[in-house]
Amino acid sequence: MGGRIFEAAGRAFADWPTTEMDDDGGYAVDVEGSDGDWSALVITDDDNDLFVFYSLSPVDVAEGDDATMQRMSEFVDRANLGLVAATFELDRDSGEPRVRTGLELATLPDVVLDDPDVLQAVVLDLAAANIRVMDRYLSGLVAVVAGSVPVADIVAQIEAD
Repeated sequence: MGGRIFEAAGRAFADWPTTEMDDDGGYAVDVEGSDGDWSALVITDDDNDLFVFYSLSPVDVAEGDDATMQRMSEFVDRANLGLVAATFELDRDSGEPRVRTGLELATLPDVVLDDPDVLQAVVLDLAAANIRVMDRYLSGLVAVVAGSVPVADIVAQIEAD
């Protein structure tokens, strides 16, 4: 049985297509955005009072494609500039870009963590911030992998909209 963060995440995503992880460590979630669909991971660590939400890009950099890896790295750097609530990451081993939001809740008083409504609101706010960022930049991730448009132009177009 999961702890309070795991349970709050379960309530928050009750109406979403989810799969519970075997170790009570969270959920896999299917997300439908305006420009495409992707998978997300909801990671809960009740022992350390942590919550993390990852949006996993549906497009990866192919293994050994150094030029596209360099372009994706530039995209991640440019997209991250100015982001507040979410951060792009790039796994250089798998070629997978992803968006991460998370919060260490350990310093919050137990009275806050024990309130299921507050904890569920925190989970939903972090997930919503993450999904907004992935949805906004998803077309850019696709453009980086698919083409030769300069990365600066791709990010500038996204941020101009």
